[in-house]
Amino acid sequence: MPQPDRRRAALLLGVLLAAGGCSTAPRPSANDAGSAIVQRSLNAAQLMLQRGRPDEALVEAKKAVSADPRNGRARIAEAQALAALGRADEAGVAFERAAVLAPKDAVVLNAWGSWMCGAGKPIEALDAFARALQDPTYRTPVQALANAGSCAAEAGRLETAEMNFRAALGMQPRHAQSLVGMARVELKRGNALGARGFLQRREALAPLAQSELMLGIEIEDAAGDRRAVERYRQQLSALSRAGSADPSTATGSSKQ
Repeated sequence: MPQPDRRRAALLLGVLLAAGGCSTAPRPSANDAGSAIVQRSLNAAQLMLQRGRPDEALVEAKKAVSADPRNGRARIAEAQALAALGRADEAGVAFERAAVLAPKDAVVLNAWGSWMCGAGKPIEALDAFARALQDPTYRTPVQALANAGSCAAEAGRLETAEMNFRAALGMQPRHAQSLVGMARVELKRGNALGARGFLQRREALAPLAQSELMLGIEIEDAAGDRRAVERYRQQLSALSRAGSADPSTATGSSKQ
């Protein structure tokens, strides 16, 4: 079985977790019993993805789809489980189906946009994020803004990226993804000191992840601070040793 794209899987899991914080309940259907099954299955699928068990997440997602085949969020859960399993073609079909079924649901649009960005289609992705922000029921617009910023930055649209990241930080000044995103934007612009400031704000929240430590090395190397470079390298080495000693890191979890 092909290995999943871990970067994309992690982003998609982040979308699912954000949905969990803004009421993952799908829009009610005429069948109350079916809606209850959908809700339980979506919650279970989310939990399985968090635990790095995409096979079981897919089973639960398919239960939700069977209970309500026209539920966009059920299709999103199925797509995310398939993506975590590395079944990209099938995941793409499920994402497209979700977007057709729920063209105005911010949770669906945010997930769809993340997938499209990973598929190298930033124009379509940014449109999806923009439409997600138009949903008046969306309780975590900061996530769509941050995802739009990340997508724009990857596409080299630094002004658009900055606009979205700053809007997200205006809502949540301690939003980790947006702080790291702004650090990357400033580094790409050649502003190492500005990048350092944003990464330091992120570092004040919690220990840096592997990719963030690598970013720190890039920033400090550009700034010419060899001591800071060595500090980040030591942290990265310690994190790598801890990861290799943890059996759970060998499971191909979508959290990574």
